[in-house]
Amino acid sequence: MEPATIVGAAIGLVMGLIILAILGLLLSWLWNSTLPDVLGVKTVTTWQAIKIMFIASMLFGGHRVIAPPDPGAGSAGTPVAQATRD
Repeated sequence: MEPATIVGAAIGLVMGLIILAILGLLLSWLWNSTLPDVLGVKTVTTWQAIKIMFIASMLFGGHRVIAPPDPGAGSAGTPVAQATRD
C-alpha cells in the first residue's frame, strides 16, 4: 500500500470523526434547547445524540446516495437526482 493511500485514509477517518462529533453536538444542543420545554423529555448527552443519529439512519435510510438498481437496466444504479419515478 502506498504512503499516500495511508495518509488519505487517515485524513478521511479523522475528518469523519470530526464531522460525527460536530453533528452530535448540534443534535444534542437542538434537542436540549427544544424538547425538554416542549415535550417534557430529559436532556441528552453528545454520545446519546450520536446514538440517536445512528439509529435514525438505520431506521430511515438517510445515508442512501445511489438509487436501487433497476432490474431491467443492467446497471449498478443511477444517482438519486437522476432517478425517475414510474
